Amino acid sequence: MEEITASLEKLRVSSENPTPEPLDELLDHIHQQDDTTEVCEGLVNGGVLPLLASAIQSSSEEAQAKGAELVAELAKVESCRVGCVTSGLVPILVEKMASTTTGVALQACRALGNICYEHDGGRVSVMESGGAAQLLGLLQRAANLPNSPDDHQLRLVSTGFLLNLLNSYDTIQDQSMEAELVDVLCQYLDKFAEDEDIPTHVLLSLTCMADTEVGRGLVVSRDITPQLVRVLKINESAEVTETALELITNIAETECVKTQVAKGGICEAVVDVVRRHRNSPSSDLSPPIIKTATDLIVLILVGDESMNIIYDSGNGPVYKELVEWLTSDLEDLQIAGALAMGNFARSDAHCIQMVESGIAEKLLKVLSSHNSGEGDIRLQHALLSALRNLSIARQNKPELVKQGVLEVLLPMATAIETFPVVFKLLATLRMIIDGQSEAAVKVGKDSKVVTRLVNWCYTKDHPGVQGESSRLLAWTIKNCEGDEEVIKSLVSSGCVAPLVLMLGSEHAVMVNEAALALVLAFAKDVQKEMVENTKLVEVLTFVLGNPSPYLPVEIVVNILSMMTALSADEPTFELLKTEQLKEAVEKYSEHENEQIKSLATALKEKM
Repeated sequence: MEEITASLEKLRVSSENPTPEPLDELLDHIHQQDDTTEVCEGLVNGGVLPLLASAIQSSSEEAQAKGAELVAELAKVESCRVGCVTSGLVPILVEKMASTTTGVALQACRALGNICYEHDGGRVSVMESGGAAQLLGLLQRAANLPNSPDDHQLRLVSTGFLLNLLNSYDTIQDQSMEAELVDVLCQYLDKFAEDEDIPTHVLLSLTCMADTEVGRGLVVSRDITPQLVRVLKINESAEVTETALELITNIAETECVKTQVAKGGICEAVVDVVRRHRNSPSSDLSPPIIKTATDLIVLILVGDESMNIIYDSGNGPVYKELVEWLTSDLEDLQIAGALAMGNFARSDAHCIQMVESGIAEKLLKVLSSHNSGEGDIRLQHALLSALRNLSIARQNKPELVKQGVLEVLLPMATAIETFPVVFKLLATLRMIIDGQSEAAVKVGKDSKVVTRLVNWCYTKDHPGVQGESSRLLAWTIKNCEGDEEVIKSLVSSGCVAPLVLMLGSEHAVMVNEAALALVLAFAKDVQKEMVENTKLVEVLTFVLGNPSPYLPVEIVVNILSMMTALSADEPTFELLKTEQLKEAVEKYSEHENEQIKSLATALKEKM
């Protein structure tokens, strides 16, 4: 400390005409320490900052550079940054960024970058001192300097300063300046795409800009896709690749950007990144890079136009690569491939073409290895999502049944416990049996599956599973073409009670499905025991006494038809002869629709 005090005194003595020697001595003392905190705090408390201000403003460019360098070292210590601001150093350093001497501009930039590091007070001071405009000018000049080590260092430090300035700061507050900045950053990505640190600083700075509404608009309107594609293709740094992928993910939330990047070749570049890191893992970052890359492709495919661009009538090279991912030994690729297939299967034309080209068979083959309780949940969910979408097209349903979809899915119904997967499984089965009597019969005759469905109808842990279970039971009855064995099996397994509860749903489509299923069930057999332990009377009273003027005609017809079916068994029908239901039926006997009027009139006489 005595040597430091002596050097500080030398600096004080020469403050009117600063020389580099005492500054060099102080820098040496700092560099010799493992932990510089105590030394730097001692210097600040000893009054070094005003002396450094004098050195930086002196006529000696060497003293200017050394003074700024010493500020940069002091500002590495968090507790010294506030003093750097309050001592008035920031405006002085901002001015020196305009120096045509590389060493001076570089050290001024370093000092300001360190002052701004995780320090909002420093950022505010830089902005108020016109630092943003000076930095922009420096970046523009530095971009065109030769590739000497000093010039490279200046570019590296200036882009690092920009990152520290933008990080967590809302905006430069000058849109024209921000627009110029985006242009400059694109120039850096064009010129220095192969570098490791400069692209990282630039990409992170663009990410910071994209975190604000104004900045995001500027980044998107500039369309930086060509620069991003270039970086992804030629930069071999895992850190740079990861940063580029995260930036694209950040800006690809909007539909227009998804289209922009799909047209610009981002997906092709990302597929190359996956291939590179899959075949020759470069570091511990390879697995997260693959995960980020695959998630990004799936995100881009969420957009309708971008999805169509990549699909390209089934001929897109990225689409074909994603199909190959289904059989990869990497689970992240399998999951991404399955999710991608689900996104491509968003139109009947795509779905039909995909099934014809064997996509469903590939999905089923993968799922058949993961259709037990031990299967990967994420993969199961993704595969089922794709199969559900493919099964929506009517033409695909019999083809999927022929390909063995039920043989893969039905075992899952008795083995899977995870509700999000169960929910997707039930929705897929419901789509597949629609209009497919043989499939509906197969589901209805599987007593283990039916028992599980009835139990799920009462779960309170997942409303979606509860609703889908009831709907699948209703659709099984509707599509089994009156198969007596199936209907009796379903009724004896207890499906009437959940269907009755479904009648009280807030969703009209579910009310109608339940009513139709009960009509078909009661048409085969009516016994008092089937309904006396259900809430049928309460539900019918609620539905028919609905305060809205009238329910949709189809629903009322089905409900009245169900009550008519129950009238075939007098002990059962006796349960319905309450005053409230009699009033509701009488109301509908005056309905303008002839079919409703006829059914209600007949029931009114029987009641």
